[in-house]
Amino acid sequence: MTLVCVFSCASLSLQVQATDADQGENGRVLYRILSGNSNRQFSIDELTGLVTRGERALDRETSSSHVLEVEAYNSDQGSMRSAVRVIVYVEDANDESPVFTQQQYNRLGLRETAGIGTSVIVVRATDPDTGDGGAVAYAIVSGADRKFEVDVSTGLVTTVDYLDYETKTSYLMNVSATDQSPPFHKGYCTVYVTLLNELDEAVAFFAPGYEVSLRENIATGTEVVQVQAQSADNLNQLTYRSDPDTSPAALALFRIDSITGRITVTGLLDREKGDLYTLTVVADDGGPKKDSTVVSITILDENDNSPEFDITSDVSVDIPENTPIGKRVAVVLARDKDIGNNGLVNFTLVAGNMQDVFEIRTINHTYGEVYVNSVLDRETVDRYLLKVRAMDNGSPHRYTDMSLTINILDVNDNAPIIESRNGYNISISENVGGGTSVLRVVATDRDIGSNAMLFYYITGGNQDLTFRMDRMTGEMVTRPSPPDRERQQQYQLNVTVEDDGTPLCR
Repeated sequence: MTLVCVFSCASLSLQVQATDADQGENGRVLYRILSGNSNRQFSIDELTGLVTRGERALDRETSSSHVLEVEAYNSDQGSMRSAVRVIVYVEDANDESPVFTQQQYNRLGLRETAGIGTSVIVVRATDPDTGDGGAVAYAIVSGADRKFEVDVSTGLVTTVDYLDYETKTSYLMNVSATDQSPPFHKGYCTVYVTLLNELDEAVAFFAPGYEVSLRENIATGTEVVQVQAQSADNLNQLTYRSDPDTSPAALALFRIDSITGRITVTGLLDREKGDLYTLTVVADDGGPKKDSTVVSITILDENDNSPEFDITSDVSVDIPENTPIGKRVAVVLARDKDIGNNGLVNFTLVAGNMQDVFEIRTINHTYGEVYVNSVLDRETVDRYLLKVRAMDNGSPHRYTDMSLTINILDVNDNAPIIESRNGYNISISENVGGGTSVLRVVATDRDIGSNAMLFYYITGGNQDLTFRMDRMTGEMVTRPSPPDRERQQQYQLNVTVEDDGTPLCR
C-alpha cells in the first residue's frame, strides 16, 4: 500500500493508522519508520502514527520527495506486522537567495567613444526556488555614475551616457539580483569595466603664447625657450614642429626639437637685420585635434656697430681768417645702426685742433657742427687737419674717425713793411745820366695773393720830378734831366708802398 502526501517545508499533516482485531495487548498497534529516513528528517508517533518533521529541516532544493516505509506492529517480539509506503512530496518555500554565476564580471577595454546603448556585459544569477521565488530581477546598486544600466530581466549591462577616459578610466559596479517572492532574497556581484583610451582629446599648450628676449650675436645652440603641450589622452608621444606659414627668416635662425619642444638658435642673430621674429609651433599627438602657439622673439641690441659718417659730411672747407668767433664753419653727419645708448653719437675733435681754435657741438646725437672758438690768423696757421671722432654711448664705446680739412683763406689784414725801417741815405753825383739807378726800395707783405702784391710810389719831396720810381719793382732812377747840386743839394723823398688788396693797406 502507498500513501502520497504533499508537505510544505513548515508543516506536516500525515497520520497513518492500522487496526488489529485481537484484544488486549495483542490488539495494541505500534508505529515506526523502517527506511527512507536516514537523515532523520521525519519522526512518527509510536502510538498514534502521526508523521511529523524530524530533527533536520526539509530542503526541497536538496530533495523534492521522500519515500518512507512505515511499519505497524504489536511488539518487537511479535511476528504480526504490516508495512505501508509513504511518499512525501516537499512543497517549495522561498528560502534560497539568487546566486550569480560569477562573483565579478570583467569588461576590459571598453572604447571610450562607445555610443549610448552599447552592450557591455551580461550578468546572470540563478535561484533554485521555483515560481516567483526562483525568478530574479537585476539592478545596479552603485558605481555606475549614471553611465550604465542593467536590463531587469536579461542582466544585459548597457551604456546610457557618453564615456570619457580622461574623466574616469574604470567603473566598479555593484549589481543585485532579487527573487520575486517574499521575503525577496538578494544576491550580489560586481561588474568591473575599464575604458580604452582613444585619441579624442585636444592637444593644448600650457601657454597661449611665449615672449622671449635675446641679445644679438648670441652663440648658436643657445636655448631660447621650451614650449610644452599636453593631451589628456596621453597615448602617444607629443611632437612639435613649426607651422609651414612661419617666415623663412625665422626658420633659418631657430629650430625646434620635435620631442622636447626646446627652441634653439641656429644662425647669427643681428638686430640690425631683424629685431622681432615670430614662430608658430604646432603640437601633435597623432589625433585630429592639434594645437598651436606663437613664440615671439625680440632681439635686443648689443653695441656691435660703430658710427658711420655720412657722405654728405664736410671733408674740406675754406674759411676766411677773419671769420668771427662762434660762427659755424663745417657740419659732419654720423649715424649708428644700434639703438638706445648704443646708437647715440657724440662728436669730438681728437687731433689737429691746435690751441683749440675750433670746437664741435653734437646736435641730436646725429650732427657735429664745427664752430670757430678763437681768432684765426692765416699768417700763423693756414690749414688745420682736424680728426673728427664720432663715438657712441655704448659700453664699451665704439667710434669712427674722419679727417676734416679747414683751409684758412687770406684776408688783407697786413700792411706792407719796408725792410729798411730807418729809411735810406744815399749820395749821387750831379749830372748823372737819365735812368741812373739810385736805389731799390724793398718791402714785404705777410698776406698772399693780390693782398701781397706791392706797388711803390714817390709821394713827397720830388717836386721837380728829378726821380722816378718803378711801381712794380721799387727801383728808383733819375730822369733824363740830371740832378743839379747848384739848384738843390738834398732831397728828402717820401716813398709809399701799398698792396693790391681790398681795402688797400700801406
